[in-house]
Amino acid sequence: MNIGKDWDEEYINNLKKFDDNIKETTVQLNYEFITEHYFEMYEVALNAGTIMPYRFNTIGVAYRGHDHDRPTKFNNFDPEVKERLENTYKRRTELQFKYADPNSDQKARYEEFLDKEVYDFIEEFPQFKDIIITDE
Repeated sequence: MNIGKDWDEEYINNLKKFDDNIKETTVQLNYEFITEHYFEMYEVALNAGTIMPYRFNTIGVAYRGHDHDRPTKFNNFDPEVKERLENTYKRRTELQFKYADPNSDQKARYEEFLDKEVYDFIEEFPQFKDIIITDE
């Protein structure tokens, strides 16, 4: 695997192994691409009023560089962007609670929440379509 020096490669490899055991997902994350472009994606999304897909949360934990080296800047203080972010976080929280029950439909959890966020992110930011590995 080829990830940058500021990323915990062992942690990322464990995420890949974990993903390999998720039968319900239709998304195979491209961790090399994501770690290479993580902060660029974060900044673009945040300034557009979008949040990163939930499945990326654990990837951010693998960053081992210095916090002040993180190249992210929130430049858009437009009230509509702020409102969009707040509404998106509210919706995510609702979905998290809905699927927190271990007896909930795990296939639906991925189709309606976890994978859907990844696909929605790609739809909004097609320049980052390589966040998933496709068979094409």
